[in-house]
Amino acid sequence: MSLVAFLLISCAQVPADSTTGDDVSEDVGLDPAGDEDGDGLTNGDEDDLGTDAEDVDSDGDGMEDGAEVEAGYSPVFEWSHAYEKGDYLIGGCPVLPDEDNAGPSGVADYNARVDSYVSGDTMHNLAVGGHDAFEQELPLYAMCGNYTVITISAEWCGPCQAFAAEMAGITETVRAKYPNFSFYEFLYQNNSGTEPTARTLKSWSSNFGMDGIPVVAPEDNTAKEVEWLDGTGYIPSSLVIAPDMTVIWSPMDHSDVSGVDTAKAIKDVISDYEKSLE
Repeated sequence: MSLVAFLLISCAQVPADSTTGDDVSEDVGLDPAGDEDGDGLTNGDEDDLGTDAEDVDSDGDGMEDGAEVEAGYSPVFEWSHAYEKGDYLIGGCPVLPDEDNAGPSGVADYNARVDSYVSGDTMHNLAVGGHDAFEQELPLYAMCGNYTVITISAEWCGPCQAFAAEMAGITETVRAKYPNFSFYEFLYQNNSGTEPTARTLKSWSSNFGMDGIPVVAPEDNTAKEVEWLDGTGYIPSSLVIAPDMTVIWSPMDHSDVSGVDTAKAIKDVISDYEKSLE
């Protein structure tokens, strides 16, 4: 199946106005076989995909619609596109996240007044306004279309460093075998407790063999969206999310979070994923 055909099927599941870019037009009266905007997609394909046949870049992400389709990205989702640096496994996002209903529905183990993510919740778009080790804005929704393991860590945290070292070999192996299984390292504090700089993120990536894995810092590490990530009250902590950005594993799914072996849980999720491909 061609990339165009795949995206036509996938995008048909999502209303055209779900794009986070500009609203698309109906493209009425255009020759279906023509290419009004010269982006490499026929007007008919644009109509089926929900893109704008009179705009070469329907979602405003800086990459032309035809080039996005050819490369396997979504032409109707602004975070799904090629990034200049990082060699990341960016998702094609065939089903857009339910942003209107994103957020946690659980309660933190350490504080009943703090919300926390549990399985079935749609993740918010973590790290909008933040940056990666190359000073690129790389929010979580760039992973849309991939199964993704999010790890919440801090530079000063010894257990976080040990966990990163333990996971290094796993991430490298999985990334090489499965192009739609990704990892997302969220480093929310440096050694001083403030937001990490790009230099700190680059050092973390280098120290723990995270080439090709986004290591990302928030714009504001005191934001409520950051607090929601860790319902256990300790780090490192992790969440596993599905291609549509819904949580499929959280330590908060368990009655006794202190007994959760996060590394084993992630390995089990990966094993289940491998079996699903057989």
